[in-house]
Amino acid sequence: MFAVTCVLLAALGHVLMSGAVLPWWAIPMGFGWIGGTAWIVADRERGVPFVVLSTLVAQGALHLVFSLAQSMAIPHAMHTGAGHHMTGTSSLGMLGAHLLAALLCGLWLAYGERAAFAVLRSVARLILLPLRPFARPQVTAHRPRLRPAHSPTPYDDLLLVHAITSRGPPSGIAAF
Repeated sequence: MFAVTCVLLAALGHVLMSGAVLPWWAIPMGFGWIGGTAWIVADRERGVPFVVLSTLVAQGALHLVFSLAQSMAIPHAMHTGAGHHMTGTSSLGMLGAHLLAALLCGLWLAYGERAAFAVLRSVARLILLPLRPFARPQVTAHRPRLRPAHSPTPYDDLLLVHAITSRGPPSGIAAF
């Protein structure tokens, strides 16, 4: 989802701001690069700052890749009479469009990631919580027993049988 959104927005903005078509190989190349990078960092929840920063870096890199791809296609286009020239204003506008797209997509994806992980944690709790009484702790040589051997039922902890209470006179100012 990240790669498709990032690459298609970058390509659309690039074509609209430059007025020139991207070569056919630029979009699959950008999708492969962004998709591969996103796959590598998708092993855990990253958070809003990381996601927004990564979209900014990805959009900046896509801007450079698409600019290079268009400049490589210009000599061929000039032979056919359809060349274009990038001015400083157009290039700054294009970079601004990339940064705006990166900021908006980064926030959208970051909060989507947060919501997806919250749903996954809720589903895991719904599934695993009823199974908890059936799970027994593993006793190994390096790990002490969690329940004393003399405990008649496994629900003693739930009934607070082993709670420690302290009685006596109050301490401090209340003692006087």
